[in-house]
Amino acid sequence: MFFGSSCACLLCRVETNLLAEVTPGDEGVHIVFLASSDELRQFPSVPALLSNLRSSQADPRSDQLFRALFAAAETAQKSVEIVLVLAFLPMLHGTVRRVAKQQPGLSSEDIAQQALNFLLESIRSEQLRGRTSHFAFAISRALKRRLFLWANHEGGLSIVPIESNGEDFGPAVEESFERHAMLRHFLTRCVTKGLLTHAELNLLIQFKLDGINGEFPVQTRAESHSNALRQKLKRLLAKLRRLAR
Repeated sequence: MFFGSSCACLLCRVETNLLAEVTPGDEGVHIVFLASSDELRQFPSVPALLSNLRSSQADPRSDQLFRALFAAAETAQKSVEIVLVLAFLPMLHGTVRRVAKQQPGLSSEDIAQQALNFLLESIRSEQLRGRTSHFAFAISRALKRRLFLWANHEGGLSIVPIESNGEDFGPAVEESFERHAMLRHFLTRCVTKGLLTHAELNLLIQFKLDGINGEFPVQTRAESHSNALRQKLKRLLAKLRRLAR
């Protein structure tokens, strides 16, 4: 089957077991739920639906499928959960690998198990069922955030996530949560080891804020536009690149 994998990790074993339940030709409940709506009826089998979900963009058509799936869950919850878990397994694979790389003290099996638990909790949540759009984005972002926070707590490595001003999800383009965590950790270690001064860190923060807001504090407006400050920032960014290597 085109979804199969020779990998022996927990997620691949789960995928193999779940795919065995939804193979083409099965006349059980896993096939019956495809006839529950016009959106799902266009797919001749569950693997065909999975192929579409895994390859589709986060667009209105994708949202229609998710709404149809959550409606079908009222009478076929197990089938819908199997489909959603299989649809998000590639994302889980990548996230588990990144967490394991940052938290070497945690086993990949434990991370994968926790990722599966968070995924199931997310797709069963009333908050998600109440959404009208951006389902894939919401599920992916919620899982990554929770898994990195869990790994941070369990692994003991200080990786502090950047919050999104109280907003859990939104239609904006998703920024890489993992990249923010790695950057925060990198900068903190640079300051701790004396490779970066607090003044340099504050300058970077101010530069980032100014770049986002498009405004400069009144007392530094002229300085911020000066060639001297621009050159200082260029040297500082070059220094960070060298440290990162």
